[in-house]
Amino acid sequence: MATLQAQDQLPLSATPRSGLATFLAVAAPNATAFISSMFIMVVELVAGRIIARHVGSSLYTWTSVIGVVLAGIAVGNWTGGRLADRFKPRNALGVLFALASICAFSIPALNKVVGSWPFLWKQDWALRISAHVFLVFFLPSAVLGCIGPMAAKMALDLGRKTGRTVGSVYAWGALGSIVGTFLTGFILIARWGTIAVLVNVGVALAAVAVLFGARALFPYLWAGVALALAGMTYGPWQTGQQLATQIGFLRESYDNVLYVDESQYSYIQIEQDSNPPSMRTLSLDHLIHAYIVMDNPDELQYDYEKLYRSITRTATAGKLSLKALFIGGGGFVFPRYMLHNWPGSYVDVAEIDPRVTEAAHQAFGLARHSPMHIDNLDARNHIDDLLRRKQAGETAPAFDVIYGDAFNHYAVPYHLTTLEFNLKLRQLLAPDGVYMINILDIYNSGKFLGAVLNTFEKSFPHVYAFCTQNNGPATTTDRRDTFVVVGSMKPLRGDALEPGVSGTALNRSHFETLRQRSNRIVLTDDYAPVEQLLEPVVRKADKEG
Repeated sequence: MATLQAQDQLPLSATPRSGLATFLAVAAPNATAFISSMFIMVVELVAGRIIARHVGSSLYTWTSVIGVVLAGIAVGNWTGGRLADRFKPRNALGVLFALASICAFSIPALNKVVGSWPFLWKQDWALRISAHVFLVFFLPSAVLGCIGPMAAKMALDLGRKTGRTVGSVYAWGALGSIVGTFLTGFILIARWGTIAVLVNVGVALAAVAVLFGARALFPYLWAGVALALAGMTYGPWQTGQQLATQIGFLRESYDNVLYVDESQYSYIQIEQDSNPPSMRTLSLDHLIHAYIVMDNPDELQYDYEKLYRSITRTATAGKLSLKALFIGGGGFVFPRYMLHNWPGSYVDVAEIDPRVTEAAHQAFGLARHSPMHIDNLDARNHIDDLLRRKQAGETAPAFDVIYGDAFNHYAVPYHLTTLEFNLKLRQLLAPDGVYMINILDIYNSGKFLGAVLNTFEKSFPHVYAFCTQNNGPATTTDRRDTFVVVGSMKPLRGDALEPGVSGTALNRSHFETLRQRSNRIVLTDDYAPVEQLLEPVVRKADKEG
């Protein structure tokens, strides 16, 4: 015990140091842990965004990202501990930070290659996502994970008390993770975009490698390469930019691409179509979310929009103006159609992403001074705000129609599917109001569609469902279809679909079949496994390319 106590109280060095030198010696391990942990979290958050353009953003995506990054950290910690026993930390850290920088620079190119690898397209959807994340992000996480044990060993070599030293290194590492998380999620991705974040991380790691690499040539050589890659990406040289585009550091430019942006939620792109030339498309990540014919707001392209139009006309017959709430804005196609056909209507739109709204303003024909009310926040928060206003006695509209248009087959915001959410919407409907949503599903699977119908039947007095096919839902093939589910406070008048509209109402037999296929699940805030219910749809869509 006496021997251990004496060891804990050994001086920092046999050679006397100045106060500044002592401070730097003590601070270096903590700073190393802080930097490595911060960049691990930067890479983890970027992972979820950068792969979304290939596999979407869903619970599967983030589960894979978190699991793979943690696995990489675990392997890195194990490896780093053994390296720390064989090499002096100060010498090894220069090489490790240089390798981490190389990994950061490699991510865009690897993501591009893996995303276009046909072998993965044929795999089960969850396996494809996990494999994609593993191939791109495991090695960077493992290399960064090696640095923590090196930092701890470097701190222990100073001869200070073991518990206090290790605790300090862990605490600074945790603080770095916190800073990296908030900095990336709130600022860096929205300001720079994912690729630029990775390039800057690569340069920063190369700079740290130089600080530690005083006795090794490799960190200096790689730092020169890193600066050349950054210059190639951001410099004015056309040849360098072409090479940067080929390896994924810059977006490929096309004449028909009118607008590109990246937000905390998605990669946004607007393209000019050729048929007709006045048509434009809005893509979020890799899926087209809206079409618009710029010179004709009445020309709706999606079949579900035509169903919306027909049901709206049937449900609101005789009304010259409407009060409508849109859950999801996207390209704001149907809100503009409504204002054009029901002048003077009150149109309220909840679009979570302000960058999508800005894209619609700049390149998708949405006027800056449109009469519609646009709130850039989560629809559920917007609904809660409207209910608080109503309960406080403030003027709140009773909506004739509420439209749900925030779903796609890769990512469904589960909190907008639940019984609790539907009951909130019901409080905002007029006595004869209707709520309708569009969803994708395969009738022969029907798990998600059935769960939505079960939930609507617990929420509204009258429930209807329509497919976009004239001959009814596909019962002999696994064909995907778009369905519109309607909850109404009063029965719809007669045939809800106008003549000439492509679509069919589902009957009682269809409803019962879907109840059975969904195991009569009712989606609630506590239980809404939407990704699992939609897995057959996503797998089918992926195999079709």
